[in-house]
Amino acid sequence: MNIFDFYIPEQILVAFSLIVLMFVLTRILWKPLTNIIDSRQKDVDDMLRSADEAKAIIADMEKQRVNQSAELERLIADKTNEACERAGREYNRIVAEAEEKAHNIVKAGEEKAAREYQRMMSESQEAVIKLALGAAAAIVESSMDSEKNRALIDSILRKSGMSHG
Repeated sequence: MNIFDFYIPEQILVAFSLIVLMFVLTRILWKPLTNIIDSRQKDVDDMLRSADEAKAIIADMEKQRVNQSAELERLIADKTNEACERAGREYNRIVAEAEEKAHNIVKAGEEKAAREYQRMMSESQEAVIKLALGAAAAIVESSMDSEKNRALIDSILRKSGMSHG
């Protein structure tokens, strides 16, 4: 038998064996291998899609964080300004109240000083008047001879509240 001799039944058997082998390999290896590759590709695609969704969620969360941070800073500034305004009003109220109390104390002191001055002036005037009347009475009494002058002095002394005696 020569290498180039073709024996048909043998070649049919080889061809049939190759077809069966291809069928078996396709059934046993190719389809499961293709299914595994497809399943892995689907898993990878799902993971990539999940990663993209996670990136989008993270980007949204970052935008929300930035917005919330800006809102928080605005609220802090508003509350700080409000507290400063309230403190300023309270300061002005306390200062005005203190000024009013100080004014009232000064006014009361001035009034008391004025009353004390008037009282002292009245007492001084009374003392001067009594002294002057006493001196006048002593002078007049020592130089007086007539009963008429004496009656006039007694009348003046009675009117001033001093009695002669």
